[in-house]
Amino acid sequence: MNPAIGLGGRLTRWSLARRYAVALTVLILLGLGKVAIQQKEISVNEVAASDHVVAPGLVIGPVPTDTDLQQLQLGLQVDGVINLAGPSVAESATVASLHQAYLFLPLTSGTAPTLAQLRELAGFVRQYRERGAWVYMHDDTGGARAATTAAMLLLLDGQTWAAMSAQLTPAGLGSLDARQRLALEELRSALHPAGPQNRQASRNPYAAARVEPW
Repeated sequence: MNPAIGLGGRLTRWSLARRYAVALTVLILLGLGKVAIQQKEISVNEVAASDHVVAPGLVIGPVPTDTDLQQLQLGLQVDGVINLAGPSVAESATVASLHQAYLFLPLTSGTAPTLAQLRELAGFVRQYRERGAWVYMHDDTGGARAATTAAMLLLLDGQTWAAMSAQLTPAGLGSLDARQRLALEELRSALHPAGPQNRQASRNPYAAARVEPW
């Protein structure tokens, strides 16, 4: 008698081999997918341990995922996050769930922070740096806005131009546009004025800047 479902009988050797091949292919694809996901999840952690560390207590990079934020907290003791890009309800919610501090200070593309914003940023970083924790700062891509802000914070911390440049990668400094380079130069001039103040110096938006260690 034939069974109610199927053709009955044993599968041929070819059918078995084909099924095993399909199953093996699925397992390989799942394994590769898992590796790809893991690599994506640890990308920010790898960045934090390499050339994106601009100073003890401050690291810059791309927009972090939820997993990135968890790994940064566990692996680097990141207790604060600075967002220089667009608003993100999801990011702020994740930061709150991890009991991290959050500073949203948006900068439009090609701009640099004002003196008031720099002081707010320096104060935010200082409170975590003093206790041995870290702050993760990002724009959309970990590019020019994050690099400009980090460079200005280093100058505000009292570092020389040469020391600041050595802390940032050539690619990071090379990503700055003319307006951002001008802002860096204006901040350096305000912190280390050469000669008597002139009319041009009085128009410097960072004229009131002073070294503020953070």
